Amino acid sequence: MLRALAPLLVLAATLVAAADDGLSRVRSTKVMRWGCDVSGGAPFAFPDPSDPDRVIGFEVEIAEELARRLGGRAERFSADWLALIDALEADRCDVLINGFEVTAERKRVVSFSTPYFRYAQQLVVRSEDRDRFTSLADLTGRPIAVLNGSASIESLDAAGVPPSLIVQYDDSLAPFTETILGRVDACLQESFISRFFAGHDPRLALVDATFDPGVYAVVVRKGDAALLNELNAALAGMQADGTLGRILQRWGLWDDAQPALGTQRGPVVATIPEAQGTPPEDGLPWTLVLWSLARAATMTALLTVVSMPIATLAGLLLAIAILHGPKPLSRICHAYVLVTRGTPLLVQIFLLYYSLPALGAWLGIPELLTWNKVVVGIVCLAANYAAYEAEIHRAALQAIPRSQWDAARALGFTRWQTLRFIVVPQSWRLSLPAIINDLNSLIKDSSLVSMIGVQELLAVALGIGKASFAVPSMLVAAAAFYLVLSLLADWFGQSLERRARAVRALPEPIHR
Repeated sequence: MLRALAPLLVLAATLVAAADDGLSRVRSTKVMRWGCDVSGGAPFAFPDPSDPDRVIGFEVEIAEELARRLGGRAERFSADWLALIDALEADRCDVLINGFEVTAERKRVVSFSTPYFRYAQQLVVRSEDRDRFTSLADLTGRPIAVLNGSASIESLDAAGVPPSLIVQYDDSLAPFTETILGRVDACLQESFISRFFAGHDPRLALVDATFDPGVYAVVVRKGDAALLNELNAALAGMQADGTLGRILQRWGLWDDAQPALGTQRGPVVATIPEAQGTPPEDGLPWTLVLWSLARAATMTALLTVVSMPIATLAGLLLAIAILHGPKPLSRICHAYVLVTRGTPLLVQIFLLYYSLPALGAWLGIPELLTWNKVVVGIVCLAANYAAYEAEIHRAALQAIPRSQWDAARALGFTRWQTLRFIVVPQSWRLSLPAIINDLNSLIKDSSLVSMIGVQELLAVALGIGKASFAVPSMLVAAAAFYLVLSLLADWFGQSLERRARAVRALPEPIHR
């Protein structure tokens, strides 16, 4: 899905006028906004398994140290990993620090700092296949799982693996899970990721030989030379005084490849428990986890409670305009309904979130159109569902007998008075069951705004699950919260219907 959106997002990004000098902005605000995907998994940036409200990771520490050396503090910006470059181009953040491999393709659209980490690719197979598959050559003709957008894809391409056998996933944990389940014969990721996720799982085995080395670097916008130079100077200082070496040691990432980048190891530092890549010995801290999920559910509820009334009212206005408005307005509203219902909600969210700053820059009012991610989520959900509510209201309006129009005309009512006092109140009550059904759907669809970094229920559950190797448990917990929200929505809808029946606006149900 995100790959299909890439041309549209790139087009939106190209509309952005030259951004203000990033270094000046960082120094004036004393804040370095750095982009990452906290749901992408360890050990980059992920929720602390013992305290899900806290985000940890080796790149979190690198970002904080870089910000300190630039004279400010680090402020994390979260979004889906595949959309981070678009967020950077849209000036949603100043830099990206999230395992971005330096590739020729990316160099065409962004600039890279000096590298801060050197990695190599490593295969993972099922334990029973450890003697059967000892190299990439042994996997000829067999499917291999990779992370979508990663350098592992290029490594397999260079090795001559057909694209049909490169199975891509948007989730860093999914390739290992698919290997365990036997849907693929192996997965390929950077060696330290493979060790973290598979090194302590008895169902998986690491293929000893690593190959195709590469490097990670900080990503900045093209032309942001001043900020890039300062970042390079700060990284050089971190490499020379051992600060970067200590961070890598803390996270169990130090190896013989790092000195080739000029990184000094510094004093020997013990690896912290969070870097071990093993589930918590005492299990999940469920009190903290449930509290985090409850707060995330509050965000889901907020998105729903604000979006649905707007969508319902806008849908009613659209339906009235289509049925009773001037012909040009009717056609425009009908076209809106067709286009909105005919395009994915995810596309609409991405386009609005990344094209608004571009439009603002083009108009010279970037601050006015750079909306908060929650606001963008509410607007997109409301605008999308308004198209569906329009069709519900249209059907309800047309269900009112023509005789009521004739009676109102006989009493001297105008068309708009008839709509306001006679037709709309009755059609509104007739549309209630369908509207409540869409309310339930909106509760679940609100999870799509996590793609632009809104920490709603599903995003938080997945982040905690990946960090603590408990994705199934967290998905069940998230489903329970969604069920509670849906039951509350049903209760609300039933109470509205009871009130409507009390004034004889709805017929009594056949079955009680």
